[in-house]
Amino acid sequence: MRKDKFKLYITVLATAISSTMVHAEPEVTGKLTHESASYTESGTNIGAASAHDKDNFKSETSARIYIDGNLEDERQSTYHIELQAFNDAEGIGDRDGNESYTQRDPLREAYIDTSYEDWLIRLGKQQVVWGTADGMKLLDSINPTDYSELSQNQMEDSRIPVWMVNADKTFEDGKNLQIVVSQPKENIFAGLNRNINTSVRSNGAMVTSPANPATFGSLSDTASITLDRGHPFVMKGPDSITGATNGFLNIVPDLGSIASQFGLQFMPSGSTDLGVNADDAFNHANMNYFTVGIFTGAAKLKNLGTDSDSNGIPDNFEPSTNVNFVNSMKGAYNQQVDSTGTAAEALNFYSGAQGMQIFVTPYATNLYNSSTSARDSAFEYMDRATFSTFDTFGGATSRYKYSMPENSDTDISLRVKDTLNNGMNYSLNYSYAYDKNPIIDMYWENNSTGAKLKTCYQNVTQQDGVTKTARLRLMDQSSACPTGSTDAADYGSNSTKTATLVFDQKVKRIHNIGGSFDYAIETDSLGPVVIRGEALYQKDTYSPVMDRGYLSIGDLPKALTMRKGDRFKYVLGADITALTNMMVSMQFIQDRNLDHIDSKKDWNGDTCNSSITANCGVYTTDYATMHLTNDFNKAEKDKNFYSLYLSKPYGESGQHRWNNIFIYEENGGKWNRLDTEYTIDDNTIATVEYNKYWGNANTQFGQLEKSSNVQVGLKYTF
Repeated sequence: MRKDKFKLYITVLATAISSTMVHAEPEVTGKLTHESASYTESGTNIGAASAHDKDNFKSETSARIYIDGNLEDERQSTYHIELQAFNDAEGIGDRDGNESYTQRDPLREAYIDTSYEDWLIRLGKQQVVWGTADGMKLLDSINPTDYSELSQNQMEDSRIPVWMVNADKTFEDGKNLQIVVSQPKENIFAGLNRNINTSVRSNGAMVTSPANPATFGSLSDTASITLDRGHPFVMKGPDSITGATNGFLNIVPDLGSIASQFGLQFMPSGSTDLGVNADDAFNHANMNYFTVGIFTGAAKLKNLGTDSDSNGIPDNFEPSTNVNFVNSMKGAYNQQVDSTGTAAEALNFYSGAQGMQIFVTPYATNLYNSSTSARDSAFEYMDRATFSTFDTFGGATSRYKYSMPENSDTDISLRVKDTLNNGMNYSLNYSYAYDKNPIIDMYWENNSTGAKLKTCYQNVTQQDGVTKTARLRLMDQSSACPTGSTDAADYGSNSTKTATLVFDQKVKRIHNIGGSFDYAIETDSLGPVVIRGEALYQKDTYSPVMDRGYLSIGDLPKALTMRKGDRFKYVLGADITALTNMMVSMQFIQDRNLDHIDSKKDWNGDTCNSSITANCGVYTTDYATMHLTNDFNKAEKDKNFYSLYLSKPYGESGQHRWNNIFIYEENGGKWNRLDTEYTIDDNTIATVEYNKYWGNANTQFGQLEKSSNVQVGLKYTF
């Protein structure tokens, strides 16, 4: 929300309160809280620059002031205001102090309770709670949530209050109708929030002359432009977008710099068109001949292509044809081996993988990793991208953009709840609202005019005569894609070839249709058992889909797309009381993607097979865990969770309490939180909390194993 709009809301509310507070004396209460947290394991957080020991990562102090009073009007209205001062001495980036529309909001709540005819109305900034599931939110979706500490905080603390009109009415037969018109805001995640730098990310001026790879270290690098690096709860999904090392937002400028060097190194000797986008038919014909996969294969460079004069150098690499590349490799060879190496010795010594390593070494992003057999770096996923495609990417930049709802936009939510004659409580819920989870749309734009660009293709068959790839070219939307030969002349002007890849953050409107029930059953052995459930059908929600074929040929916007579909989520639970006043709650949770994709089709419609590439196929990827290091983790069609929650008072009068929740995630992710509140006196409570994550590193919980922690705190109320 813009500051002027925020101030307007506060002014209107303050005026409404002050105008009726003639004789009302407000009640002022408050709470002081301090909490410190330390890692229980040494290791490296996702996207972090270095490993941590069992260090302290949070030293958080907050003060909340609650102001409650009566408005002396005929409706006997009341008001409530909750203010918060916040500081975290260990906070990463902007997370060390107050920030609006996060759990650190300085104005947590500010509303008036009044009535109109048979309606009870709450007007202002507030929270509305419709869900009751343990450890997750299903129907409870009117307010967004700050997940910067995942689900470790209590829901009332991590839930983000927003401005709304909240009205409900109880009918004579007992039915209750609630209508909420609210301000749309999105969920907050570490690594993916409103503080992402939106400036263009560039490595400086586009390279326009050849350079020896040994001198590449002098080039600038954008890796310092990042977000939440070192934060304990960055997940792999956000790290793939904004991460300093694995995030494509930062990879693209480095890709652009290397592409510039590729284009120049493969410039034919004597060319007068020196520039990253040289339109030279011979040059591009040679560059179409090679792909990253061929270049970085096990064969030495001398074994690639025809060597008609048997001098150990392929014809396309002969000094008379391509002096820049050979001399660059020779220079690197001389530097690393001896001072007498020849061009032929340089090509014999270096494999393509070694050559690629020279190109990528100056950059901090995860561009190419030849030290492992796993596919875990950007170029390894782009194995069918031709060198002429990389010439198209020369000088590429990137930027992050926000296309979020206007302040005039609203969400609308409805709920009907009632109790049947047999005692079962139920609700029916509906909302037409912006999905709280943000999505990322990618597209290329002309970095001079800002106009969107489209991708054109020309088919290329690799050296083996079987594997198909394509040369990519970015062109204006109004231009027709060329057909025919792959010569540069078919591609016209270079004006649209220097481009910016835009990462556009949005939220989309969806339909939420759901309901809940709870029913108590008396049993002889267990006493009362409460059976409960919630279900939610989401229409037109979006899920990330990875197209490995498009990724392999270098078409990044088509490689990761957000696709519309439907989901069905539900939770079934049972609550009992065991031993002495110990509540036991068990749940089964399922998230079903009704439009899950898992296709063995290549980018051009061919069926994936071993002769094409391992980088093939289209599938729904897991938003929380997709990453360069795990093949952009495929999502489950039906994702299952199981939870067990225990809560028990202790002490002579039950003045203390301990709680434990354990959640098991399909494929082996696990999270256990054990916490206790110890009442020291009427005003002071000590807290201790232990969060343990473990299991499969490519699950939502398992990936955070090195973020396991213990927290201690003190709360004082007055």
